[in-house]
Amino acid sequence: MRYERFCIITTFLIATSCSRETPAPPVASTQTTATTATTSSVATTTAPSTAVAESPAITKGSYSEAMLWLQSARAFHFVIDEGDVHAEGDLTRRTIGAESVRFRANGEEWRAASGPRGVTWERRKGNAWIAAPAPAFGNRVYQRVTLAFDPQKKEDTAQLVAAEGSANHYRFTNANTGEVHDVWVNVADNHVQRMKIGNAFEMKLSLEKPKG
Repeated sequence: MRYERFCIITTFLIATSCSRETPAPPVASTQTTATTATTSSVATTTAPSTAVAESPAITKGSYSEAMLWLQSARAFHFVIDEGDVHAEGDLTRRTIGAESVRFRANGEEWRAASGPRGVTWERRKGNAWIAAPAPAFGNRVYQRVTLAFDPQKKEDTAQLVAAEGSANHYRFTNANTGEVHDVWVNVADNHVQRMKIGNAFEMKLSLEKPKG
C-alpha cells in the first residue's frame, strides 16, 4: 500500500516538473536573423560613382576666339570650293556690317559691298565695273566670308580633335542638319585657317593683303 502511494506521488511530481520547462526557440528564426544581417551588410558597402574630370580650358587657338575673329577681322584672303563653284578673293571690313568683298569665280570677277541700300553688286567688264545683279552663287559666297556662322551643336560645344602644326583642329555636328563641321584655328592669333562642312564645302583663309 505504501509502495503504490509512493509511485503515485513520484509520477505526479515528474509530470509537474515537465509542464514547467520553457520550450527552445525555433531554429528557423535564427537563420532568418542571420540572413537579414548579411543582406543589410551588402547593401551598405555599395561604392559611390566617380565624376569624370574636365580637361583644362584652352587659352590659345580656341574655337570661340576664332568666331570672334571671323566676324571682326579687318581683312583676309579666301578660297572657297562649294559644289561647282570655285571662288577666290579678298574681304575688307571698315566696321562690322560694313564689308566689301571682291572675288573671281567661274571665269568672272565680282565685287559686292554693304551700304544703305543693302548689299550691292558689280561685275568687272574690261577695265570697268558695272552694276549687275548678284550671280546665283553670289549671296552665298558673300555670307560665307562676312558672317561668323556658328550653328547649334549636337555636342553642345566644338570638340578639340588634335593640335595640327600651327592650328587646333575642332569638330562638331550641326544639331539641325546633321552635317559634320571641321574648323582649324591658328594658335598664334586665333584666325580661322580652314573650314569644312562634310564634303560639300571648304574655305581656306589667310592674312594676305587684299589685291588692288
